[in-house]
Amino acid sequence: MTGSFTLDYVVFTFLAALGLFQMIASYSGLRGLLFIRARSLAFLSGLLTTAVAFLWFFLSEPRNVPDTQGGLDGNETAGLFTLGAVTALVLTLLLSSLRNRSMGKNGREHEEGLNALRDTTYVTALQDAVRSLWIRFGL
Repeated sequence: MTGSFTLDYVVFTFLAALGLFQMIASYSGLRGLLFIRARSLAFLSGLLTTAVAFLWFFLSEPRNVPDTQGGLDGNETAGLFTLGAVTALVLTLLLSSLRNRSMGKNGREHEEGLNALRDTTYVTALQDAVRSLWIRFGL
């Protein structure tokens, strides 16, 4: 049971985090992180993805299993949660950068930090930050 339970938990955390990232990006106006350009649709798709993940995980089979009987212990749960969430974050950063690759290519300066993602993609903001550091330190 632990093998399928482990995979199910990673998929659950991945989907829930993926949906949550879309909801947060939509609500915050971080258009560079959105998969769907319409903010309201992006928020709804994120909400639906997160809700489906929760419903699937908790309703598909009994999950209240002690770790002594094949369930996940706390350390294992923390590691698997981190794996699922980090994978969702990396996929969000890469796919949204690919999907919105034309954003921020107008040569206009954009804000620094997370606010840069309102006008440009993660990959473009990262390239600009590295270029700025390169110039600043004369490398």
